[in-house]
Amino acid sequence: MATKRVSFLKSAIVAAACLVVLTPYGRAASDSFKPLTRVGEAMPSFTVKELSGSTFSMARERGKVVVVNFWATWCPPCRLEMPRLEREIWDKYQSNPGFAMVAIARQQTEATIAGFHKAHVEFTYPLAYDPARKVYAKFADAGIPRSYVVDKHGRIVFQSVGYQAGDIQKLNRAVEKALAAR
Repeated sequence: MATKRVSFLKSAIVAAACLVVLTPYGRAASDSFKPLTRVGEAMPSFTVKELSGSTFSMARERGKVVVVNFWATWCPPCRLEMPRLEREIWDKYQSNPGFAMVAIARQQTEATIAGFHKAHVEFTYPLAYDPARKVYAKFADAGIPRSYVVDKHGRIVFQSVGYQAGDIQKLNRAVEKALAAR
């Protein structure tokens, strides 16, 4: 009887821990994960410093289709999504002069991102950092990964929070449609 109770308690603790850990990454019902932006609205203006030393500016990318992704080195769903962003988005569109992309590390420093990149050289898309969450605060209070597709007119045409396998296909379709539009 005591063994069954301990086993049940262990299972309950593991389940509760999974809920605490996994809820922020999936389709959370909490208001804190709701975006501060909407599809059809203008993309908030921002500028971030890239790991390469360049500066990424939404204003400068006007007229292009832009993918913006918020992530963090410690975020397991982000790390699952990153190889797919590399293969299915960046590799496919990087040579298109009408396309731009940036992945912004939320609340992480240049040094942290540099260390991560050194260990993960397979990620060739532009990585940027937002250590004080100033840029991220324009989009949400919580929840990563978080991705956006912006059309040539600066309007959000796709946004997602969390990572599920089908999200990359949806993001890809949004990019294709935005690139084909006038």
